[in-house]
Amino acid sequence: MRLDTPPPRASGSTRPRSGGECMEFEHVPCDLCGSADYRVRYRKPDNWLQMNLFQFPVVECSGCGLVYVNPRPTMAAMTAFYPEGYHDGRDAEAFVARYRSQRALLPPLAGKRVLDVGCARADFLSFLLDSEDFEAYGVDAFSPGVTDARIRFTRGAFDAAAYQPDTFDLVMSWAVFEHLHHPSTYFAEATRVLKPGGRLIILMTNANSLYGRAAYIEDVPRHTYHYTERTLAAYALKCGLHLSDIRFDDSIFDGRGRGTLRMLAGRLCGFTWEKAMRGKLPWPTRAAMKLGGALDAICFATHWEARLRRSGIMIATYEKP
Repeated sequence: MRLDTPPPRASGSTRPRSGGECMEFEHVPCDLCGSADYRVRYRKPDNWLQMNLFQFPVVECSGCGLVYVNPRPTMAAMTAFYPEGYHDGRDAEAFVARYRSQRALLPPLAGKRVLDVGCARADFLSFLLDSEDFEAYGVDAFSPGVTDARIRFTRGAFDAAAYQPDTFDLVMSWAVFEHLHHPSTYFAEATRVLKPGGRLIILMTNANSLYGRAAYIEDVPRHTYHYTERTLAAYALKCGLHLSDIRFDDSIFDGRGRGTLRMLAGRLCGFTWEKAMRGKLPWPTRAAMKLGGALDAICFATHWEARLRRSGIMIATYEKP
């Protein structure tokens, strides 16, 4: 599918707009079960870059329940949605705090061979290497490279990096699997390159959360796949891994559903994405959404969703038999 005549751009935005004039799209079957049947959950434009008003359908597979964007930009077209500087600033103090939380979830690394899939500039690997001695590898399809000579970096897709089988003690991936075009190939490749007894640890978004279903926080279209406990278990079965643990955790990224009441109030008062992107929401809608936002701040002040295993962020640990 080719969008030769794009929807009109949102007026008044100062966001980058390069690449939005002509996007290549593709319809895809379910990556998990192969079904072509689905229902549309909702539609949402790219309200970050605001290149145009096209509303990407977020669909749910009728067979296995996998949630994904369909149709979506092709892999080549997707580069427009990762503008220059997308990976900058990852070594800021706010990220260092996140890295400490991520490290707490990892096993001992001394003497191990570790791969970070979607490593961006590999700042997390550098953070780990400053205090631990291990072999560090990184791969990323969109990062131009890394500056840390201690890290062996490959630019490209994980499944095209051609690592040897049974190579790594740990493969990790933080907020990457929701960005993939073919998650099954990444699960299969992790199985292939892990040593027996090795672990795959991934952080991704939860499609069954308020974050994923009602607050519209998913970064569409960059978040191409949205997972659940059920679909993560199905990927394990499909790829020969053992799903040993799923955590619902807001300590690394905030998975609360803040925005649920704001969006509900907006929809009840005439909210549309087109009006929002054009800056033409009428004042009653804006007032209702402001009130909804205040209620959000109260309702989601604590992390009760994580305690109920409904947080928008999941951290899954797999083991290779």
